[in-house]
Amino acid sequence: MLMSRYAKYGIRGIVSSSLWIYISSLLDNFQGFIYWMLMSTLVGPTSLGIASAITSIASLTMGLLNLGIDTGVRRFFGISLSHDNKDMLIRYFWSSYVFMGSLYIATGLSMMFLGLRGFEVGGISGIMLIFTSLTILGGLGGIPSALITSMLKTEVIFFSVVLSIIARFLIGLTLTIVFNLGWVGAVAGNIAQLYVRMLIILTYSLREVGRELKVSLEALKDVLLAGIASWLPGVIASIGSSLGILSTYVISGASETGYYYITFTMCNVVIAVANSMISISFPVLSGISDGRKRLTFQLIKLGLAIVTPVAIYLMIYSWLPLSFFGRGYVEASNLLTVMMISTFPSIIASGISTLVYAYGNYGLVLFIGLASNLARVILYCILVPIYGGLGSSISYTIGSFIAFITSLYVASKIGLRLDWGLIAKVIIPPAILGCICMVTNLHWLISLLAMSSTYVMYLRLKVVSKSELRELVKAVNLEALVKRIYGKYGDLIDRVLGIS
Repeated sequence: MLMSRYAKYGIRGIVSSSLWIYISSLLDNFQGFIYWMLMSTLVGPTSLGIASAITSIASLTMGLLNLGIDTGVRRFFGISLSHDNKDMLIRYFWSSYVFMGSLYIATGLSMMFLGLRGFEVGGISGIMLIFTSLTILGGLGGIPSALITSMLKTEVIFFSVVLSIIARFLIGLTLTIVFNLGWVGAVAGNIAQLYVRMLIILTYSLREVGRELKVSLEALKDVLLAGIASWLPGVIASIGSSLGILSTYVISGASETGYYYITFTMCNVVIAVANSMISISFPVLSGISDGRKRLTFQLIKLGLAIVTPVAIYLMIYSWLPLSFFGRGYVEASNLLTVMMISTFPSIIASGISTLVYAYGNYGLVLFIGLASNLARVILYCILVPIYGGLGSSISYTIGSFIAFITSLYVASKIGLRLDWGLIAKVIIPPAILGCICMVTNLHWLISLLAMSSTYVMYLRLKVVSKSELRELVKAVNLEALVKRIYGKYGDLIDRVLGIS
């Protein structure tokens, strides 16, 4: 049973909060694409390369420095919030924020000092080090963002994303077009985005925790121990992701790399619907003492129900979304088909890993993360030289199945039982429809309508209950509209959906 602050939430709160995160992520990715496309025209490839190098160095540095603290601390935020323990919340916030801030500030100022002294290394000039340091200092929003996410106040994150995007384009384009500053203007836009986002999130967080610093070495030790479980697999995943792209570039050329990058991004956009719900549930699962397994399976089931019809449709008609990027990208259809297969095992593995994380079994979390990501790194080295971009897609998908297998072992260790009959009801209907569409070579639009009908089947097969549907409707703020429609056609809707 959900307690205290989380008592009024549940599926509705988690879905609603994850929706804000998902929209924010989509908006962020889309504006990033537009921004760099504009900059590539304005500043040219050389300047764009310098800006990209600065961004990459800063991202890699921040990834190494954060030690998974911004993920691990969410477990303790969840526990604090569920028990209304304000003192605990403040101690874990400031212990984490002061430690991470010290690392970021020390590293950023060291880079700035070297840059001001004119230090150069590997083609990285002093001025580039200065802008890298400013970018790193702008990354101090991780802990405040973790607090807001744990509070399920993710609309604040959406608000910060919107305003930071406006700042990025306003400053970046002004400095580039009006003052003709080249890559400096492009990077300044990035930095403006980071600082605006950080300041909004930090300001909101300080309203909750106050400005009085309460630092505890015990709290820091807890957070570091929890963070390492996600940090080490995350570092390996970043290396693996970079290796997949770089090895494809070196071995198969720029076009194959572009194909892989596009398909990888599309796969992430699809699976992010489910993963955002599961990710948001982490502090909630950490803070409740009863019903964790039930809630975890409910989220896995709903995630699969939302994503499966879309994933199967994209497996069969993979050429359709790729054609929007140009005729040449249609050649990557087989890459997208393979990548979409990874969605099913990934959702289940992610749900189980999050539950284990909430229990505080960090070793098991580490086991799942290392197994899948190490396998991907090894397979990239083996398959990319043979199959190019397709080899990268195959490696990624196999890694997802390894995560799935290891997570099932972990589930057995903690006594989590998955209802495979219910999971089969999620996967089999769209799979059968997909096979029919593929064999009969139906037009993509007719197939899309047919595949959409599986959401009605889910209700008739009791995969999604009426109460769950009601919570989902409330989560997306469509309750008033649905009530009006249901008031007029309720009997007919109940007969069609087979619900009572």
